[in-house]
Amino acid sequence: MEINWITIGIVVLIGLILIVFLIKRNLKDQKKVEKFFNEEYKAKPEDESEVNDNDR
Repeated sequence: MEINWITIGIVVLIGLILIVFLIKRNLKDQKKVEKFFNEEYKAKPEDESEVNDNDR
């Protein structure tokens, strides 16, 4: 039985390309999420209230 080195090489190369692509995409998406939470997302400030505000 002969080992087909060309097929193994192609599969490994495709796997490495996929890993690099996913890492780059993840870093880009991470930057988008950080920008969203740091700049664009403005949380509405809740009115602070005391526990006994409704009591007289």
